[in-house]
Amino acid sequence: MINLSQMLKELVRNIVGLAAVAVPISRRGPFRHVGGAARRAIRFDIWANPDSLLQMRKVRQQVAAARARHFLKGDIRMVGTNGKVARGTVDHNIAGARESADLDRPVVLVQVVSAIEKIRKNISNLDVLSVGPRSEIELFGIRAAGFSWNRIKAIDLFAYSPYVQTGDVHAIPFPDNSFDVVFLGWVLAYSKDQTGAIREVVRVLRPGGIAVVASDYSSEETHTRARVDSTHMQNSDQMLALFGEHAGYVYFRHDPQMPDIHMIMIAVEVRK
Repeated sequence: MINLSQMLKELVRNIVGLAAVAVPISRRGPFRHVGGAARRAIRFDIWANPDSLLQMRKVRQQVAAARARHFLKGDIRMVGTNGKVARGTVDHNIAGARESADLDRPVVLVQVVSAIEKIRKNISNLDVLSVGPRSEIELFGIRAAGFSWNRIKAIDLFAYSPYVQTGDVHAIPFPDNSFDVVFLGWVLAYSKDQTGAIREVVRVLRPGGIAVVASDYSSEETHTRARVDSTHMQNSDQMLALFGEHAGYVYFRHDPQMPDIHMIMIAVEVRK
């Protein structure tokens, strides 16, 4: 099995070895006036905290792709689906994990929520759930923001990663009031019961917890594939309406500007 910690430490060894001999490179740009003591301190900090490498997008992408290639050769765990999941969802997303495990778009959700002061001030002590991450790169982005590994959970309809357990957003396998933040990125398009999915997100969030939800604009004209037989999402008002009376303060909202800008996103505090 590929161990993430060992993989990052090997990357650190390579980086530290390169930095030790490539003095001219380390003195370019903003590093030009950084002396040897400071450069040694930087190298030591990376060595002592290898997870900090996940803050680099290229590292997240390379590590996620390498681990996906390894784990997808073995058994893929799956959860039984019901009529609430759009047809073809699991096959479509397994194919996506094989072809684009390095797709780093979920990082925008993490960047938004980690900028909220009450999150930023206590980030390492908060419980987080990622719903439908597909590949590990979403989890790497969450960890890079400062959330603690032992407080990050993830569920998906299929799982190849040791960091992800099988589970359905329509029946989240955690007790009420378990999380401070729930990420739901590009999941609603696969739900035929979006209200029920958000009801479960609200259930597992603590009072005052934050739901971060993203989707892409869709309509009968833009999405005609057989798997998309759920309610189309077209603006943030529609997304917020799914929370009903539980929608509290809205920290962030983003609407599409078709045809070039597709993303819909909200970060909303849950009132219970």
